[in-house]
Amino acid sequence: MTDERSCDLCGSRRHALVYEVDGYPIVRCEDCGLVFVGRAQTAQELAGFYDSAYWEDPDAEGYGGYAAAEERKRHHFAGLLAEIEAMRGRGDLLEVGSAYGFFLDEARRRGWRVRGIEPSPHAASHAREELKLSVASTPLSELPVERESVDVIAMWDVIEHLPDPRATVEAACAWLRPGGVLTLSTGDVESLTARLHGRDWSLLAPPWHQFYFSRKTMKRLLAEAGFDVLRVGGDGNVGVDATSARPRVPQAAAKVLASGPVSTLARKLGAGGIMFVFARKAP
Repeated sequence: MTDERSCDLCGSRRHALVYEVDGYPIVRCEDCGLVFVGRAQTAQELAGFYDSAYWEDPDAEGYGGYAAAEERKRHHFAGLLAEIEAMRGRGDLLEVGSAYGFFLDEARRRGWRVRGIEPSPHAASHAREELKLSVASTPLSELPVERESVDVIAMWDVIEHLPDPRATVEAACAWLRPGGVLTLSTGDVESLTARLHGRDWSLLAPPWHQFYFSRKTMKRLLAEAGFDVLRVGGDGNVGVDATSARPRVPQAAAKVLASGPVSTLARKLGAGGIMFVFARKAP
């Protein structure tokens, strides 16, 4: 199947249809294996999907209560910051897709100099007005490059939303100082959870999610953009998709798989439906 959108990873137009979800074709590149929405949309069209309902309406597609999850998210972000600091120390940090600003605020409390980019007017307004953070609305790939001006760029659950991941990752490389760290998280389309649930995988969510990376395609993208991958970990969630409309794991088994001991072991082994990637700008 050939569709109107070229592969963002290798440029090929040879695509095979994998699923159709909510009227959107989900295709796999026949040359490199990247999975993505086969029908392109502009950045302006995508931005329109992230109104206040996306962040706070429990009946709408999206987070459905982002503010209420603040404490849990801050705890999670503190752990990620500790990992980053072990690799790079503290310095200048830029977050792409900074949402309400919880990660930036946690970093600022720890001594980082921070700023963010958030195209959603609703989310950016919260970060600016409630937390007094410096947050721009222009995508990183469209901003004038401030070459080698930051030590760390973070993109948590962001790269799958972007209309052009390669352009953003390449821009990140230009912004980072030598040895700077790019860190990101996204769903792993080759994970056990994704493969078990197929078209019912909850992260298969067009048009919000445009790209579905595997560890292989993510490593290729980063390497070609100028990064050495340091570590790829997982969230410890093995096989269970609690928010899927059609869970594939029986409730009793899901309870065991989601238990603390199993999740902890899975994280130590780097397994999970969501991958966490840490990469350093190559010399």
